[in-house]
Amino acid sequence: MTETKLSNGALHEQADNSIDCANDHDPLSLSIRSNYSFSKPESLAQLRPERGSGVLPIITKAENRQLEKTMAELTINKLKFNSMGLIGREQEIATLKSCYRSLETQTSGESPPESKVDKDLVFLHGFSGVGKSKLAETVEKEVEASKNAMFVEGKYDFMTMDEPFSGIVEAYGSLCYQIIDSEPDIREAVKRSILENMEQEAEMLTDLIPELGALLKNIGIDSMSISTSGTLGSSNENRQEHWRHAFRVFTRILGSFFHPIVIVLDDLQWADAASLDVLECLISDVQNPHPLMIIGCYRSNEVNENSILYNRMQDLREKTERFAFRITEIEVKSFDVDAVNKMIMSMMSIDDEEKTRKLAEACYKRTLGNPFFLIEFMKMLQSEKLLEFHLGLMKWVFDVSKIEDATMSTANVVDLLQTRMRKLSNDMQILLQYAACLGSSFSPSTLQFVWKENRSIVLT
Repeated sequence: MTETKLSNGALHEQADNSIDCANDHDPLSLSIRSNYSFSKPESLAQLRPERGSGVLPIITKAENRQLEKTMAELTINKLKFNSMGLIGREQEIATLKSCYRSLETQTSGESPPESKVDKDLVFLHGFSGVGKSKLAETVEKEVEASKNAMFVEGKYDFMTMDEPFSGIVEAYGSLCYQIIDSEPDIREAVKRSILENMEQEAEMLTDLIPELGALLKNIGIDSMSISTSGTLGSSNENRQEHWRHAFRVFTRILGSFFHPIVIVLDDLQWADAASLDVLECLISDVQNPHPLMIIGCYRSNEVNENSILYNRMQDLREKTERFAFRITEIEVKSFDVDAVNKMIMSMMSIDDEEKTRKLAEACYKRTLGNPFFLIEFMKMLQSEKLLEFHLGLMKWVFDVSKIEDATMSTANVVDLLQTRMRKLSNDMQILLQYAACLGSSFSPSTLQFVWKENRSIVLT
């Protein structure tokens, strides 16, 4: 059995490590082949959605990518979603790499002083599902090849729009964790620099960023002398400026050890005003001599002239020359039929484009070239046995006319997904609604806790 889950904005196929429903009446009565078991949270603190970059990982991203690729290569009768990479994004990837490498030359001193621009703000925009997050992550490979660079990610969520700094806190939490995991001499040097240069700001940020507290524990900050509960929700300009100053100083310190620093902020259309204030003060900080790259991903169809992000972007465009930073805007579009065909060929490990051309045209009609929808559509075709791997013939078999007939009643893949969800048991549909309310990231124990609490309310 194969399970598909959403992790950091990307779909992953997991074979032979899936979740099977053991009881149709209780969707949380699950058996998991990986021997993972649900447990009730010991405290309400565990109900906070887990941050993918802030939680101590078992394996690194690079190791996980290699593991996924290896597992995909071991199977011949499954569509290979993990090993196909980014197809049809060569120009966008080249632009991102060019931005990063221009900052690298600033670090190495190869660029002449008069051409120095050491801050780059990149906006990736397009519809949901076109692969903005995956595209941003391609810069991580460039960072991994650099000696002192750092790559971190933070994600905003519709459910936490009222929580100030949520995406930035996630990104800086990941930075702190990477420092904790670095060489002891580097870690101790960063600690000393923070304590010597930040004073009260370190206490403020420690309350906001738990990972910073873990980094600084036992060396001077044992308790908080400043309460930030009122500061976070306050509109007082002096308090907001205090926060902006704290992030500026913290970034300067980190930049003296790690450069360039690349910060990816995903789903920026849901960012709060305080976060955008911090973003602006970081990218326009002329007192920070260290290279910084901020990549903001947002859904273009959810940003208009009345939105906070739109107006902030307009302001930033007018400040590039004055504050010596660069803005790069990349539109991430849906695929044409040729790119859809290349994706399908990669999924099916087929080299002859003519063999999949008609299938690609049928898929394009239903997905309009959206990569996320295309992946879901292909999974649906396989689950409905409209696309199968014939072990006797050792090849994929399908009938395009049957596919078109079977999906004719639905206008697009969204309708198909809704139809599939309606076939689930009533309990499972309710469970999905609870999961949607928890946001894009949460622990299994959190979902189990919410499920049991709400069921007890209904039963009583």
